[in-house]
Amino acid sequence: MPLVKRVFRVRCISEPCEKIAERISEHVALVGEYTITIHDNWISIEFHGYESEIKRAWARIKSLLAGLPRAGRGGSSFELNALFRDLGSTFPPRVLVEVLRRRGFTAALDKDSNRVITNAGKEVVYELSKRIIELAKRMPGNVRGLSTKYYLLTIGALTGAPLEEILERALAFSHLRRDEEGSIVLNIEWVQGVDEFLKKLKYSTG
Repeated sequence: MPLVKRVFRVRCISEPCEKIAERISEHVALVGEYTITIHDNWISIEFHGYESEIKRAWARIKSLLAGLPRAGRGGSSFELNALFRDLGSTFPPRVLVEVLRRRGFTAALDKDSNRVITNAGKEVVYELSKRIIELAKRMPGNVRGLSTKYYLLTIGALTGAPLEEILERALAFSHLRRDEEGSIVLNIEWVQGVDEFLKKLKYSTG
């Protein structure tokens, strides 16, 4: 089996790069030869060894960095794969970010490192994530398109209203329509639609 070189990057979002590099060096038993280089806001790790050993080493590093949220600029960082694993299901992170923002928290999705960064606490993040998961399980089968589902999930998580009621109102608002096959599709950009739905709901309920 030939020796190979592989380079991986770790972005320094929630801790200084020096601390992350120290954690990797001290607490992970890396196999083969490796070099850690600290850059402005990221770390590069260059491995030289057998492919199977490098894969095991990188898996251990990812496991080390994942898990509990860690304090960082602007809030805490929640690793999505760890969140999905804890809750036993996946869900659209864009919906979680949108719901958190509308609940008054700061929230952003870091796609490069697969994290949600927010100043909301762990209990809030997990509670809202569970709510989105439960709504997704009850999503009618004739709803088509990711944007349509994002729209419904966001409104459902924010209002607590049943999906059936949201669908009825959204059809009345002309945000949704039924196509020729009877499927429910979105007529409006989903974030704009959420804004308009919430304004109309507030006006109609006083």
